[in-house]
Amino acid sequence: MVENKKLSTEDFSNVWKDEKNVLPSGLKLDLVEHLLRQRLSPEWVQAKQRVIQVMKLDQFDNNQEIKILDIGCGLGIDLLLVAEEATRLGKTLSITGLDQNSTMIEEAKALYTKQKDQLAPNVAVEIVRGDILQMEFDDNTFDIVRSDITLQHVDLSKALVEIKRVLKVNGRLIALEGGSGNLYSSDEALIKTYDAVLPNRRDGGCGIRLQFLLPKLGFEVKDCNPTAFLQTGQFLASQDKDWVKLKGMGEISVSKGVLTEDESQSFQKRYMEACNTNQVLAASILFIIEAVKC
Repeated sequence: MVENKKLSTEDFSNVWKDEKNVLPSGLKLDLVEHLLRQRLSPEWVQAKQRVIQVMKLDQFDNNQEIKILDIGCGLGIDLLLVAEEATRLGKTLSITGLDQNSTMIEEAKALYTKQKDQLAPNVAVEIVRGDILQMEFDDNTFDIVRSDITLQHVDLSKALVEIKRVLKVNGRLIALEGGSGNLYSSDEALIKTYDAVLPNRRDGGCGIRLQFLLPKLGFEVKDCNPTAFLQTGQFLASQDKDWVKLKGMGEISVSKGVLTEDESQSFQKRYMEACNTNQVLAASILFIIEAVKC
């Protein structure tokens, strides 16, 4: 194990980007499969419902067109949830989904095609490809910008400056982000390697960093809505079909010189065994942050 050398958040994020989702060995980290499994977990289903409540679409005037931007829209699931809520409430809504990954754009458009007939005529959905850090939208365009586990993958300060630019005055950012999570196990060798490889979590993750950074950039944080939960080893295993994500992390660790091949294989074996025997727990906090552009 190379002393003081760890993987960065960018190392993980780059693997999911266009033309970078295949590692040197040919291993494909299937983001679509991963996200579909994640979004079906009870924790995420409940979080999505809470996000809809925090958006408070019912408080908009019925004669107003609500303009919403979903950055990092991914599979388009959230886009459709918001559109369905607007249909239920009889609101006029225009929601734009933005993602830089062409595979995600295709998936989101396919989902919209399947469900668009269920939406009201006054609910419009647009899905476009673009860079969150350089958005091609006019200033003061949107009433709400929403983000679902997207800000942790980009330069946070630059992203917030762009979000502030495209939001109307008194417009709101609704961000679902994780923070303060960690992995625990009675296998001390497993945890020692895990802590040595992954980025330092002393900053509490994106959900915590947003609490401090948003006020500095001209936002007022209205609420953070934290929810803590535990995930068992068997649940973690169910989220990683054929251990593709784990193998990918192991391969990245070797290619970046963080672990030797033997150390990587040992870690993967220990992790699989710990999950299959429920000797590992993942503790997490999800934050739904509501902030207003001042």
